[in-house]
Amino acid sequence: MPHPPRISSDAIVAAARPLLEEHGVEGLSMRELARRLDVRAPSLYFHVEGRDDLIRLLTTRGVRELGVMLTVANRAGAGPGDRLHAMADAYANFAFASPQLFSLIFGPCPDERRAEDEAAAAAAEPLLAAVAELVPEDDVLDIAQAFWSLVHGYTTLALSDQFRMGGDPRRAIHRAVDYLMAGIGLGRD
Repeated sequence: MPHPPRISSDAIVAAARPLLEEHGVEGLSMRELARRLDVRAPSLYFHVEGRDDLIRLLTTRGVRELGVMLTVANRAGAGPGDRLHAMADAYANFAFASPQLFSLIFGPCPDERRAEDEAAAAAAEPLLAAVAELVPEDDVLDIAQAFWSLVHGYTTLALSDQFRMGGDPRRAIHRAVDYLMAGIGLGRD
């Protein structure tokens, strides 16, 4: 009688995430992952093709998780401006909760490790929807990318401990979002 599988790709990805957060992508080894799952390393290859595939699965799961957080945030505010602020917080919360995964998702990454396209599109949808309520259709992508760049920049600098002159990076993100909205004629009261 065949033995039921002791592990699955979901279990492998779930075990890989804390390993990634503890040791970074350099410390994400199949051998250590197998040890944590109490299986032999070759067993992993029945469920993932290799380390690059594992990283692709991690980034896809992370992008999906971020997308859910952004979707929840997009439903939280009364108006699109409030929702943009809530999404800025959700983005920063994701980054601070999972800094290694955040860096893996948004850092330099070969194509074979990138998150699946549909996961990335779903994660972008809440931002595009909120911005679509604020600007003409032809400007949605440009303004959404400006917003994302702004929040991503602040978040990345805060993660890297680059705000050494003082101040509160979270407050700064929100002030910058206010200025962006004021620039398109939609500042918050």
